[in-house]
Amino acid sequence: KAGNIIQVVQTVKTDSFSTNTGSSYVDVTGMSVTITPSSSSNKILIIPSLNLVSEVSHRHGFRILRDTTAIHIGDTAGNRRRATSGQGNPPTNVNNYHYCTPFLDSPSTTSAITYKIQVIGEGSNTDIYVNRTENDTDSQDKFRFASSMLAMEVAA
Repeated sequence: KAGNIIQVVQTVKTDSFSTNTGSSYVDVTGMSVTITPSSSSNKILIIPSLNLVSEVSHRHGFRILRDTTAIHIGDTAGNRRRATSGQGNPPTNVNNYHYCTPFLDSPSTTSAITYKIQVIGEGSNTDIYVNRTENDTDSQDKFRFASSMLAMEVAA
């Protein structure tokens, strides 16, 4: 029946991740999920839940990829980076942002698909952190978080 959930696949990331993105998107280790649709007319509901922060006073963004194709991203506009979501004008001292950006994809295939998350910072030299605060000293006012990626096949 149309709208029924046929299968659910989830990955959970509980460890922390850090990278210096330079001027290119970087894969977040452990934030990918693979699903094989049973019909090419079915849709895949992707629900990423991501805890992300960049170094103090730097902007950051992330995008969702279906295999090697970025999906659910903003339009082209000059030199601006295209992203699913992100933080535009950070205050000077922020510990974490949580993003949950569901998207109903139409992959039109019965082959296995891998959805993953990539992150990027502003400029050419920005440190990005997942599942932890930017300042990660061992203190009760710092945190460790959990992120996940859920993929659900929805009947057409």
